[in-house]
Amino acid sequence: MGPQSDPLKVVNIGVAAHITAAARGGPRFDLNITEKERRCASNGIWLCQNCAKLVDSDLDIYSVEVLRKWKGGAEEEAQKRLGKTKGRRGAPSQKKAITDLKRDQKMRDDLTRDLLKTGPERMRIPTGSSRTAKFSHTEVIIHRFDDTSYPDVDKGPGISGWFLLEVLDFYHGGLECIIGMEVALIDTETRKWSFLSDHQNKFSFPPRFSKEKVFRSVRIPWRNILHYDMSGDQHYPQPHLYCAFADSGTPYDGEGFFLAAGGRYEYELNSEDKLELENMLRLAESS
Repeated sequence: MGPQSDPLKVVNIGVAAHITAAARGGPRFDLNITEKERRCASNGIWLCQNCAKLVDSDLDIYSVEVLRKWKGGAEEEAQKRLGKTKGRRGAPSQKKAITDLKRDQKMRDDLTRDLLKTGPERMRIPTGSSRTAKFSHTEVIIHRFDDTSYPDVDKGPGISGWFLLEVLDFYHGGLECIIGMEVALIDTETRKWSFLSDHQNKFSFPPRFSKEKVFRSVRIPWRNILHYDMSGDQHYPQPHLYCAFADSGTPYDGEGFFLAAGGRYEYELNSEDKLELENMLRLAESS
């Protein structure tokens, strides 16, 4: 909200969006509430134009629970700021940035120490081994920090509140984990590549192309790892990481792709070289 050219008017680009739809057939419509409740302020959330469209375009990620958490968090933050001066410009945000940085670095140091094998053990790992060989634990259980479904199956909408991932490696900002493996076609001359569907995997390709197994990974930043427990429990003895699902309802801030070459040693593939199969083949024909 801001000033308009007319001094008696304002410009408002906010949208009073519905958490559950106002009418049957709309996004997140709830049969169990009344018409009055649908029109009530408690069923509304104040969003910008972009986010108002976004939350109605992917209902699995932007569930009722996610939107209510957004609203509750925004109202709690506004209540904390109510009646308080901002103070010197930049000072509070700088202090918070330093606190967050120290916290992330401590999480990095602690998890690196606890997840890796000892120094002498790592020295004995053969050259060319998998990236995972240096870890004392190759799997971790990821929990949403406020999940209450564990150890039962989470039947709620969106991403599960807890799940198991295979540890692949550290990256500069956190922990990289494997979420699946697919077959890809690699152009050995240009290094362009494309995932193959089960149907496409049955095709034959010119000799310059190679079919390879590719790990698909996700990156969990230090800032989203709030706590961890190395002991596990009677259900899963692996380390348990308790995370904020703060990036579009997930704990991830990015993904990666790794070629499993030479048995198990993983080379990272450039995501910018990933093409649709037809485009990659057409590019090869023209080169």
